[in-house]
Amino acid sequence: MRPGHKTPPAVSHNPIGVRDWGRPTSSGTYILEGFRMRNLPDPLAPLEENRRELFTTLDLLDGTREPVARADLASELVGICSRYEDVKERVIYPALRVISAEGHEIDRAEEDQQAVRDALSEIRTRTKRIKPAYVYLDNPERFEEVLIGLITAVRAHVEHEDEALLPMLAELDAQTGEELHRNVSHAVAHASTHPHPRTTFLGRAIQAIDEKFERDFKDESTAHHPGVDMLNEELARPTTAHNV
Repeated sequence: MRPGHKTPPAVSHNPIGVRDWGRPTSSGTYILEGFRMRNLPDPLAPLEENRRELFTTLDLLDGTREPVARADLASELVGICSRYEDVKERVIYPALRVISAEGHEIDRAEEDQQAVRDALSEIRTRTKRIKPAYVYLDNPERFEEVLIGLITAVRAHVEHEDEALLPMLAELDAQTGEELHRNVSHAVAHASTHPHPRTTFLGRAIQAIDEKFERDFKDESTAHHPGVDMLNEELARPTTAHNV
């Protein structure tokens, strides 16, 4: 370990219920095989790539304890997960409320989403304009607590949606399904990387400029991004969908 680095605190329990480490990657980390995404219904197909990025990032975080890579992945998770939640809030949840009477399940999903977003915000605060090598120097126990809680919350949130919400889309007729597909595609193209995106067009535009500035600053200030390199390596692999 390089001077000044702190290893993430050991976790005495398994917060996400996975017992096996799964397969190793070329970088020496492991991809957990216990939780894998299933294919989305056709109307949500434009969200598949973002969903794959989300699950791959979670798996890499589960499998690495090297602090710089872990901090780098946590920072990436903020933008990836924020985009995923933005699309659901703007397009998918409203569509589900129109086609289904199961409003309490959507209510629960929205409550879970708020908890996920709050955790994303704290991770964003702890990694914004901070080099990955320095993230664990300031209260590493709290950073790990929030990060592990976030990973757990995201997995539970997605699992609930897959089991309780996605089956509702079977009620869509072909025309409505095609319309939802177009709306999801548009939302994916304009999804916000901020955990708490603004709601007005102008507000989102200003926030998007600020987010781009932050990404550019991150790229220019830190040449070495081991977490991003690991993520890109995994995303280059052929995809296979599994049950969550």
